[in-house]
This record gives sequence, C-alpha cells and structure tokens, in this order.
Amino acid sequence: MTQKYPDMWLGLNNIKYANDDGVTLESADVVYTDKTEDELFEMQLDGTDGIISWYTNDNGLPLGVAGIL
Repeated sequence: MTQKYPDMWLGLNNIKYANDDGVTLESADVVYTDKTEDELFEMQLDGTDGIISWYTNDNGLPLGVAGIL
C-alpha cells in the first residue's frame, strides 16, 4: 500500500494483522483514498463500515508528526 498510495490517508476494512499483533498490517481492503484524516477518523469513531484510518509511509506517522512527538 505504501508504494501504491504514498503519504496518504486511507480508509481500510477487512484488515488482517501479521501474527494478530494489531500493529503490523498484512492485508486490507482499501475503501477510501479521497477522505481527509478528520473524515476517516470520524468514520472510525462512528464505526462506519468497519473503517480504520491508516497513513502510508515507512514509519506509519504522517509527515511532520515525528517532530511533535
């Protein structure tokens, strides 16, 4: 996903994690590529279609967030 959708927020469902660790994404269905971080987060909170928001880059953090942490 990182190669196909670099540095983007995605709305995912049917997520499978490696070793069921809840962190390492193994596979998922990409449902939304056109929503903002806020829209996807709201959908996740509301439980809309089982959507989970996910940011794609090598470290899983949006650009600029690492400096805030």
